[in-house]
Amino acid sequence: MMNVTDRPLTEFHRVLGAQVNSAGTRFCVWAPLAQQVVVDIIGGATGIAMERKSDGYFAAQVDGVTAGATYFYRVDGGPQRPDPASRFQPQGVHGPSQVIDPAFAWTDSDWKGIERDNLVIYEAHTGAFTKDGTFLSAIDRLPELVDLGVTAVEWMPVAASAGRWNWGYDGVSFFAPTEAYGTPDDFRRFVDAAHAAGLAVLLDVVYNHVGPEGNYLNEFGPYFSTKHHTVWGEAPNFDDETHGDEVRKYFIANALYWLDEFHLDGLRVDAIHCMADDRDPHVVAEMSDAVHAWSQSNDRPVLLIAESNVYDPEMLVERSDGGIGFDAMWGDDFLHSVFAVLRPGEQLTHREYLPWVDLAQTVKQGYVYEGTLRSQRGRKALTERVCTHGLVYSIQNHDFIGNHPLGERLHRLTSHDAHRAAAALMILSPAIPMLFMGEEFACEAPFCFFVDFGDDQLRQGVIEGRRRDYPQHNWDAGVLPTDPEAFTSAKIGDRASGNAETLDWYRQLVRLRTKTRESGLLSDENLTVTVDQDTRCLVLRYANDSQVMTMAVRFSADTDDGAPVERVLEGNVVANSKGGEYGGMLHANHAVVTLS
Repeated sequence: MMNVTDRPLTEFHRVLGAQVNSAGTRFCVWAPLAQQVVVDIIGGATGIAMERKSDGYFAAQVDGVTAGATYFYRVDGGPQRPDPASRFQPQGVHGPSQVIDPAFAWTDSDWKGIERDNLVIYEAHTGAFTKDGTFLSAIDRLPELVDLGVTAVEWMPVAASAGRWNWGYDGVSFFAPTEAYGTPDDFRRFVDAAHAAGLAVLLDVVYNHVGPEGNYLNEFGPYFSTKHHTVWGEAPNFDDETHGDEVRKYFIANALYWLDEFHLDGLRVDAIHCMADDRDPHVVAEMSDAVHAWSQSNDRPVLLIAESNVYDPEMLVERSDGGIGFDAMWGDDFLHSVFAVLRPGEQLTHREYLPWVDLAQTVKQGYVYEGTLRSQRGRKALTERVCTHGLVYSIQNHDFIGNHPLGERLHRLTSHDAHRAAAALMILSPAIPMLFMGEEFACEAPFCFFVDFGDDQLRQGVIEGRRRDYPQHNWDAGVLPTDPEAFTSAKIGDRASGNAETLDWYRQLVRLRTKTRESGLLSDENLTVTVDQDTRCLVLRYANDSQVMTMAVRFSADTDDGAPVERVLEGNVVANSKGGEYGGMLHANHAVVTLS
């Protein structure tokens, strides 16, 4: 039998873990420092010796073991541990792994995906999106998203983490969908249903650290670095001279696994700037190569989105031109610049944003802060506009809301008017708009940070860490992240209980965006921006040979900034956030759009 490392990287996910075959199941695990690894089948044979390969992998074919069987590994006589590439943990991250058959009756053979420029993303947390908090119950809400006009759902991470609920960024079993959300096939059913409804499905994946509870990787091999660290936990050992190649393969194989076995349309890679790696090419670039190679060989379009907390000038550049080759990246400068205008003096990030100055630069040129995977982050004075078609803009997301002590949403921190005006600026920007679940109907439910770790010391560490990481806030009034209420109160509920005016406004904006995007009008090259800080007005004008669209937005940090400002706009009014007729006067926190 050939060494595991002889398999192509694009097929590596089909080697790791428990792989069902006609005779039974083949088990494979990387444990380069171990002398012995055995498999224990729960309710069956135990102590089954695995053959050690020269490349540090252990493998065993166990006949008669079929899908549904559960098992543990034991390394050098140690305790029973779940598989590092487990496909499912039905009893949680400390329990046995389950053999899963990836065969599924897909019905999406005609699905062609969504092009980047047609993305309108809806970020959601599986557990809080519906009352039941499962993949299957989420299917029932897909018609709402179609009605809204979004084109892609982005799930916060689903990789198994400790406890009954978690934001998802404490994942430890990277190949296993969280059991609280349903089975792997339930996730496949959700993706299949989304495709049938015309919606792409993107998944948030976390490769910069591993969660603190249920993390047994180091008992199998040197998965973690001794020179790199993150604020959240141990950093993967991507650049180790001896073992780095296999660590890289493990994480890249995970990315391909989600795309291949769950038909996902893309991945949003969390905190990509925190994936520490001193080797060339950087592991992120190598992941980009592997994903694009897999996409081409399978004739399946795939989108790679980076969460880079600042603009990275290399991220969207093709690999052949020396870049990283991603399709899009988060542009957080937009969110924080808007917030700095609406709530001056209040920061929800460690970077400082200046009222109006930074919003003007972001809307005119695209961003404020710049940095690459290996360079320092800092302010960047811009003279020309960058292409923003690959930037993801939002006015709130899980971090924005959850990093506030009360988990408050934008309309509660400001007003419904301010929320709607900000939504107009986001959705009718050339950048990719991303809505956070419930935003479209001004959901009243908070979205606090929540975890359900079993270790008391770890639970206390989370509480203290929130206070330490965000010292600008008073955390005394908020619900503790370890309190079950932090999770249960986050469920967004029925949209009928929300704000109907806001919902109608979002529908109107998304449809207008879709129409002007299809016509080619809504693009960077057609845009001119003027900013009047004295009247607190921004005017965006899109013009081509056949059409002009003008949007005027007036923000105010006050509920009432006095007299309205006259603003005569060319064309017919097609959207007015205040409702009714537009009399030529912009009020506080007001957006008006015209077409001619």
